[in-house]
Amino acid sequence: MKGLIIKNLTHWCDRWSADLAAHLHILDASYDVLIFDERHSEEEILAHLQDAPTELYHLIEVVPAPEDCCDLMADSGLCYRRVP
Repeated sequence: MKGLIIKNLTHWCDRWSADLAAHLHILDASYDVLIFDERHSEEEILAHLQDAPTELYHLIEVVPAPEDCCDLMADSGLCYRRVP
């Protein structure tokens, strides 16, 4: 599944997050991370970010992980690990 890391919250526009939420299934989130359902491809996610400068975010591959292998923790308390 894909994770979107927002690298610069100061310049991030809420409408980009709103557009993603309106069109894609977001499994989990925190203030600077969105975790998408695995059915959404990188191309599909990026299509909704056409107006967002690429230096403001980073799209990565993630998998659910136990707390001792956690790279990202969402507000739900679930952990995710980056896949190299």
